[in-house]
Amino acid sequence: MHIERVSIPESAHPIISTSSKGDQSKWRIGNKWIKQDARGYESKAEVLATLILSCSTLPSNRYVQYFPCEIELPDGEITKGCYSYDFRGDLQEVTLERLFEANFTSTDSITTDKTLSTEEKFQQLSAQIESFTGLNIRQELAQLFALDALILNEDRHTNNILFLYDPKFKTWSLAPIFDNGLSLLSDEKDYAPGKPISILKRKVKAKPLNSSFSKQLSLYDGPPFIYKKQLITRLEESPFDFGRAKTVLVSQLNDPIFQKLWIEGENND
Repeated sequence: MHIERVSIPESAHPIISTSSKGDQSKWRIGNKWIKQDARGYESKAEVLATLILSCSTLPSNRYVQYFPCEIELPDGEITKGCYSYDFRGDLQEVTLERLFEANFTSTDSITTDKTLSTEEKFQQLSAQIESFTGLNIRQELAQLFALDALILNEDRHTNNILFLYDPKFKTWSLAPIFDNGLSLLSDEKDYAPGKPISILKRKVKAKPLNSSFSKQLSLYDGPPFIYKKQLITRLEESPFDFGRAKTVLVSQLNDPIFQKLWIEGENND
């Protein structure tokens, strides 16, 4: 498989993106966002998350597509990463956390309240979002948490859920799903290669409502949305080497807890 090489010009300054695990360098060049692997194989996790979503009922504008690349730094060093295309256009991006701050509150008042169940946190968060934006995104949010459980995304903090505001029409929309890099045990610093996947999986903590992926998964009661057979076929036929990310996903696909996500039969696309 041919992997595109992206050269970073001297004039391009890295934008340091902070995750719950530390910093990652990324660059905006034209309409492309380029992200460099920082802790392991984040780019493979991003590309595999794209493959999963392409085998789902979500339309392509509901998620950001990531493509693998080699990154040539200005000093000539070659590193691994991925790129995506800018989806914002003329719209203003507002993270979930910023949305709450703009309304003189914080998501912490809900997400860290130990007196609330995961379901109660979800309902209160969704109700606040609706009061701030007019959007009822309960199903989309629950679906996002279900996806995160499947891919073991440990970085869905409140700055990784994004809204888009149209200042001309004063309307809100939910941004496409993005930033899935800290998934599928991609952080090799915390999840050492060579250790049993079954043990490593138990170490991963979910966000933002509960550290348990299964409790966040239980919020989703919508229709199945992933074509499992198609996903397995495309995973096996892909010329791209997903490495351990593929092994982790296959392990997840065999877990009966995810049965409610699978669409029986084939996607005829």
